[in-house]
Amino acid sequence: MADRVIKVIGPATTYDLMSLSEIKVIFGIPDTDTSQDELLSEYITQYSDVIATFCNRVFAYETVTEVWRCVNRDDTNAMTRIFVSHYPIDPAVPITLETPSGSAIDTDSYVIEERSGKIELFQSYAEPIRVTYAGGYLLPDECPPALKQALALMMREGMALMQRLAVSGIRSIAHKESRVMYFDSTAAGQPGRMGTISSPMIGMTAANSLLMHYVRLEV
Repeated sequence: MADRVIKVIGPATTYDLMSLSEIKVIFGIPDTDTSQDELLSEYITQYSDVIATFCNRVFAYETVTEVWRCVNRDDTNAMTRIFVSHYPIDPAVPITLETPSGSAIDTDSYVIEERSGKIELFQSYAEPIRVTYAGGYLLPDECPPALKQALALMMREGMALMQRLAVSGIRSIAHKESRVMYFDSTAAGQPGRMGTISSPMIGMTAANSLLMHYVRLEV
């Protein structure tokens, strides 16, 4: 496995995968209703971080310098490829690869696959190699729709869970001759229990399926 030191030299202004207005549209909340804005914003930030942690990467657009050692090698002991941490790589910003002496590696000596963040090296160089580039998504506008969908699913399940916990242990409320009965919507299919055909895990499973395509694997 390669050893890499990452230094962010141009940090992002936000790491939220979705805007407040977007989530309100998805949840059917009018723009004029601001009663839940603070709660929704907190959920967006929290679950955006959960997704980034699950995927082992930073999605926000940043300018980064990475120092690489023990890069993947082929049978001839030559360095073959580098997978940077922030991708897609922005082709509009010049990328530089430097040797330990600070000399720039000629652009004809490597090829870049912007979408995956892969840099293919054509020859061997002394370690460490320093890479400076810009990459990631300008959040929340450029966030891929699949990530937004995963965030919405997680938020919906998280908020539903908090609502269930708020009334957990309460089975009924009686006043004079009136009585209101509560039931657990997650108890579907259990003998003798009232419920609907749903499960809080359905949304999480769907979210995980979407996120698997964005996980960064260490090499």
